[in-house]
Amino acid sequence: MGTIALLLSIIFIFLAGLHFYWALFGIKDSSVVLPTKENGKFLFKPGKLGIVLVGLFLSLFAWVYLNKAINFTNEKEHSFISVTIGMVFFLRAIGDFKYLGFFKKIKSTKFAEMDSRYYVPLALLITLLIFVIELWP
Repeated sequence: MGTIALLLSIIFIFLAGLHFYWALFGIKDSSVVLPTKENGKFLFKPGKLGIVLVGLFLSLFAWVYLNKAINFTNEKEHSFISVTIGMVFFLRAIGDFKYLGFFKKIKSTKFAEMDSRYYVPLALLITLLIFVIELWP
């Protein structure tokens, strides 16, 4: 289980680093990483603070799984937090039934293509790994 926890922490460190990079240097093509309507307008456009906050949460997630890999502390709250993180990524994979996730209706945008190809499978992989760690005896 330590190897899976380490893999999760590496994934979260990478994602956090990507968000910090975007906060510092900007996003080249926002339509690939932010959901857009069919007319090309963004559903939302987060500012630098929002991007940094996502990066900080991803860093916190990395710490949770690094803690599980190295066993700094062994508290019950960590398992609850871990399952909650898994549920968040499971809900992300399901999506909002319109612009993101497995059941999206708008599939013609750049983001929708990237979401189907990369983002949803990554969210499902993260969910699966978390539930293997937490629910496997």
